Amino acid sequence: MTIWAIVVCVATVVFGYYLYMQFTNGVSQRATRFSIGLTIFLICAAIIGGIYWWSLNTESGKRAYKDQQSNMSGGISRLVRVYDMEGDLIEEYAGTFDVETDEHYVLFDDEKGKRHMIYYTTGTIIIDEVEEEELPVAISEGDQH
Repeated sequence: MTIWAIVVCVATVVFGYYLYMQFTNGVSQRATRFSIGLTIFLICAAIIGGIYWWSLNTESGKRAYKDQQSNMSGGISRLVRVYDMEGDLIEEYAGTFDVETDEHYVLFDDEKGKRHMIYYTTGTIIIDEVEEEELPVAISEGDQH
């Protein structure tokens, strides 16, 4: 993303100098308005293009897109499994929800509106994204407590 910030800054300086030269050389107002409009359009196109490129071609962009998708649509279809220290399944949750993590716990509200806060000291927590069609199958495959 840094490269795009540099490109936008350089383009702004170049177009700013171009506009300055037009103002000082007595160019008509119509040409000046066109130049300003073109400059604004090109800067916006560079910013939008940079964000588009970043979101499709970098892993952090793909993660940010997935986070935004989760925030805007009420969550992602997930399967959460909680295991104790010996590796035995304690609990399993499935549904469409958003997950928040902290250094001490995982927090989410299930589809019934119940809040679940699972501390890492419990054992191992595995959160998998699944297709929505797979949710009932995923619950029936494992032990449900």
